[in-house]
Amino acid sequence: MPPVRRSLLFTPANVRRFVEGVWRHGADVVVLDLEDSVAPGEKAAAREGVREAIALVGRGGSEAALRVNADAVAADCEAGVWPGLCAIVLPKAESAEQVRELDTLLSRLEAARSMAGGGVEIMPMIESAAGVRSAYEIASASARVRSFGVLGEADLTADLGIVFDDLHETDVLGYARGEVGLVARALGLTVNGRVWTPGRSTIADYGDAEALDRSMQASWEGGCRSTFCVHPAQVAAANRGLRPSESDVAMCAEAVRAYTEAHRQGLAYGVRQGVIIDAATARSALAAIGYAMECATKDAVKLLRRREMERAQEAANADSTGDAETP
Repeated sequence: MPPVRRSLLFTPANVRRFVEGVWRHGADVVVLDLEDSVAPGEKAAAREGVREAIALVGRGGSEAALRVNADAVAADCEAGVWPGLCAIVLPKAESAEQVRELDTLLSRLEAARSMAGGGVEIMPMIESAAGVRSAYEIASASARVRSFGVLGEADLTADLGIVFDDLHETDVLGYARGEVGLVARALGLTVNGRVWTPGRSTIADYGDAEALDRSMQASWEGGCRSTFCVHPAQVAAANRGLRPSESDVAMCAEAVRAYTEAHRQGLAYGVRQGVIIDAATARSALAAIGYAMECATKDAVKLLRRREMERAQEAANADSTGDAETP
């Protein structure tokens, strides 16, 4: 079963108040960003704080990942691959060679820093026509690639000469989206991305809560299990939508019961409300029930950790106030 990573929230690695406060937002993964959200002149300074930031962003129960710069992968990884890091997000992936080079680099750093070999995943982002063309080679280049399918919508539309805002009305990236999703499924990888839905629900949109909820629900139904978020407002929608609902779990339980009873009677399949439940359907239902339980556990752990952080901060604030009032 894949790890629960419904929401992957980008956070600028060089903005201290964001790094210290991101635990409040409940993301499954915080992606410390050294790329688009860091100005060129700030990148060297941003690298210096990544090691400490990995621990800071995990205080609320989130995992920590790192998005590197495509033109500075080695420098960014040297600064950011430390115990506690779960993945490197590789932007502008266009070839298998990029992935293999990163794999080799990660193996060296893991060995040097007493980290489990192969533990740091690689999450490629497809952001150009060349990347779409080479999607299968990219996704199959390393065993570290365990999820695949995310499109960098802004860069990809620009590369294709498409107006980004047209995504509100038409899935102008439909071919690319289908191609990377098919590759992920063909390789047995977790699908990271979104199904297109009309309205303001692109990666850049966070102001329409209803559109976000529709997008996340459609994405779950379309097989997606994780998505990148550029604003904290997108996190709750991803956490709610990219998992089985209570009604989904109830229907799955009924399906499993129908198949189990049929199997007990020596029948090849069961029937539930006029629908045939065969072995494959029963396996899918069991997997959905298990994943729902994993999501509930993840959410419970994050809630507990956030409450612990809140109590610690309240105590610190009370001590600070008391010290200020002491004559």
